[in-house]
Amino acid sequence: MVSKINHLGVLLSLSEEEESCLIMPTGVWHAYPVNQGLFVVGRLLSSRSFHPDALQSTLLASFNPVRGMEFKMIEGDRFLLKFFHPIDKQRVMANCPRAYDKHLIVLAPLEASENPSSVDLNWCEFYIHIHGLPIGKMSNEVASVIGNKLGCMRKMIRKRMGGMGFLYMNQGCDLKI
Repeated sequence: MVSKINHLGVLLSLSEEEESCLIMPTGVWHAYPVNQGLFVVGRLLSSRSFHPDALQSTLLASFNPVRGMEFKMIEGDRFLLKFFHPIDKQRVMANCPRAYDKHLIVLAPLEASENPSSVDLNWCEFYIHIHGLPIGKMSNEVASVIGNKLGCMRKMIRKRMGGMGFLYMNQGCDLKI
């Protein structure tokens, strides 16, 4: 049995001549860009100082990425998050905004050729839930009037729960920082 395994190992081994034919050009190893669209830039809106390690552990526990996440402080109150799977990034971005120690965390996706310090982090989207609006007034026009009074309305979502109608709006707000 051992001799059969050794014989198979010899058959699977590459000779020196075969190995020299497999030299890969250096450009092949970097076929994919360093930023594969899995980076997110963030900013903590707080006048107080914060401990980056505590923020990192809180974000890791809150986001709970399946494939993991790297955290790096880049400048001032900005940080960079690297996800290792697109679904982890999508889930985090879909559940924005976030808070840390009762302070808002603004997140924005980083494009492949973008500089993290040039990303605009003065804009945040919120979901607004409006109660007590008459059923006849749950229209896109009413939602846009209310939404534009508060900031800039993105979209309206109408839901009925328990016979009562609620109006949800995805609302963009300029934070004026």
